[in-house]
Order: sequence, then structure tokens, then C-alpha cells
Amino acid sequence: MLKVMLIVLCLGCAVFAIGCGDKELPTAKITRDEARVGGSLSFVFDKNEGVVYVGGEDEYLTYTTGDESKGYAEGNRVGLKVTAPDVELDLDNAVLEMNDVTYSAGDFLESINGVNQRFFYIYPSFDKKNNEATFSITWQEGTKQQEYRVIVVDGTKFLNKDGEII
Repeated sequence: MLKVMLIVLCLGCAVFAIGCGDKELPTAKITRDEARVGGSLSFVFDKNEGVVYVGGEDEYLTYTTGDESKGYAEGNRVGLKVTAPDVELDLDNAVLEMNDVTYSAGDFLESINGVNQRFFYIYPSFDKKNNEATFSITWQEGTKQQEYRVIVVDGTKFLNKDGEII
């Protein structure tokens, strides 16, 4: 009887393990983009909460002209570089979701000489009424989706295309 119970428990564990959800990965690395789109703003990434804070009291979020090659329109944007966790991953099916748009098959990853890299750039748009943006990433099939928020800190001033405070 004990042997039967152990077999049932083991089978139950196996069923639970199969259906227990996706593999959780370490947090991505998020830094400012090299071009500093949006200006020289304070930057803090809270890895535990998955929140990026940019700007601060009397700092200026500059107006950025659009850049078709990078896929963004003009506006008050902050450039970020997002790098995959430092584990072995098959990024061919990575999925990025932002602004109700899904980018799949790793097409959003930076490519050098036709080879997808482990990072990508995003340029969320902000204004005085909307100082927060969210995006999520599934790095590899079978891994848990990671959600991130980007917040322009209160006190940050927004500039229009003429350099005037909005």
C-alpha cells in the first residue's frame, strides 16, 4: 500500500511539475542607450521591482526627432538598452510586448552582421499626463514573461521641440 501511495505521489508531482508554469529567469539588465535619447537624466533600475526611474527634480526630458531606422516617432522619449539575463538562451522565439504591439521571433533584437545579439533598444514615449510606460519580454519559449515599468520621476520637466518647457 505504501508503495502504491508513493507511486501516486510521484505521478502527482510529475503532473504538477509539467503544469506548474514557466521557468523563471534572472532579471534582464537595463541601462541607458549609448546615445542618451531623452537627455542626460538620472537613472535608477530597481531589479527587484522591475522598475526603471528616470529624471528628477529640475531635470529635463528633451524632445527627440523621429528616427525611422530605430522605429520611433518624434516626442519626449527615453532610450534604454535591455540585455537578456546572463544564462544560456535560445532567443529565436523571444517576444517583446509594448504599447499593445507584439514583436515576435526575436525580430526586435539588435543584429550585427546578420546575427541576433542578446540585447535590444526601446524608446518609450512620455508626456506630462503620461509619465509611465510598461513592456514585457519572454526571452525563450517555456520561460516566464518578465514585466518592466519605466517611470519619469515627478519634478522632471518636459521640453518641446523648440527647447521650451512644456
